[in-house]
Amino acid sequence: MTDLPKAETPLDEALASAFNDQKFANFFYDTFLNTVIFMPVKKEGTQEGSFSELTLKDRFFPYFLNFEKGRAIPVFDQLKRMEGWGQSFKFDYIKIKAHLLLKLLDPSMAVVINPGTAFEYILTSEILTVLRQSMKPVSPA
Repeated sequence: MTDLPKAETPLDEALASAFNDQKFANFFYDTFLNTVIFMPVKKEGTQEGSFSELTLKDRFFPYFLNFEKGRAIPVFDQLKRMEGWGQSFKFDYIKIKAHLLLKLLDPSMAVVINPGTAFEYILTSEILTVLRQSMKPVSPA
């Protein structure tokens, strides 16, 4: 992974830093948790999507990928990346902060960040469990 192209986003930069030096792993995870992500979904009651942004109040189902340890959901840190990946699919999407998504996901699920790009990265269910446990509510002082 040392042959990564030039980073386009803060998440790309954080991932590249973590690959180059493991001491930046927590920086990558923190960046991910604070990133607004785009997730392809299917609106309940529809056969195919129209590439519309849904809200969390809409009823929808995530788009699942087969993963060696079960199922994973794809997420993207740029709308154009999701559009490029999903050219042959007809889906809708939600936009959400990653830390909020982790609260909604089934604990057995994995997440594939930016699939089909040079900055693709898999967060296994075990890693996501650790991230969930490390998230603590912050109160203003």
